[in-house]
Amino acid sequence: MAFDATEEARRQDARRRALPVGPVSRAAQVQAASRRRQRAIRDAASKLTRMLMLVAAVIVGSIAWGLVAGGIGTSVLLAIIMATIGALVLLGIYPRPPAPDATTIVRSAPAKLPAMTDAWLDRRRRALPALAAPQIDSISARLAVLEPQLAALPANDPVAADLNRLLGQHLPELVDRYTKVPVAQRKVAAPDGSNIEKRLIDGLNVVDSELARVSEQLAEGDRNAFLIQGRFLESRYGNEEIK
Repeated sequence: MAFDATEEARRQDARRRALPVGPVSRAAQVQAASRRRQRAIRDAASKLTRMLMLVAAVIVGSIAWGLVAGGIGTSVLLAIIMATIGALVLLGIYPRPPAPDATTIVRSAPAKLPAMTDAWLDRRRRALPALAAPQIDSISARLAVLEPQLAALPANDPVAADLNRLLGQHLPELVDRYTKVPVAQRKVAAPDGSNIEKRLIDGLNVVDSELARVSEQLAEGDRNAFLIQGRFLESRYGNEEIK
């Protein structure tokens, strides 16, 4: 029987989609939460650095002005203090560090894709309903698992292309279209009994399941490569200790 490449590709895709999707591991959840904390710490440290630089600049500028002008009056000193406080408040709120957008994600290298998507999703978390928090956390944990798996994946790999479309196009479209629905309409029941919030959660579950399948597919490839290498060593060198 002749080899049919199309049929073989279809069978491989069916096998891939039939892989079991289990709950994300506790270690992956901890890693995802740790990454969010580290991102928050970096943002806070960046803001604090800017604040300290501002205070230092104000002190140096005030001293220089006092030396040149022969002193600083009370009204000028109060104005400087009030302006400094206002500037510190603004620096504490703005600017927020830029988050990657969908265009940046879809064009990113496989190794950077999980972290960029996680940062984008974390920024959009507040716009999503509280009921979607478990799905968002699970996706974040899946991304933490995928990050080392994608590190060695070339950009032209079909898996990388599929993930770029999923995370850089389909996921942002799902979230953006949800946020465009008026708040009052998000819980209105459709004829089938569902509503916008439930469909959002269903969509996030689909993304989560697909990430799990891709991760398992990559892990299966690594396992097979390891077993093949072991069999090669055994046949080549006859080492009975290699099983």
